[in-house]
Amino acid sequence: MAQNLDVFDFQLTAERMARIAEPDGGSSLFFDHRDPAMVVQLGRPV
Repeated sequence: MAQNLDVFDFQLTAERMARIAEPDGGSSLFFDHRDPAMVVQLGRPV
């Protein structure tokens, strides 16, 4: 349990905080859920 509490023992640099605050690009890194072709592919039975 003590090791689990150590997860909070870190600090973010100003540079990393700035990167986190950057706006999201609005696209998935894996696939676009709004792409009709992808929706059809995801809906197919395995």
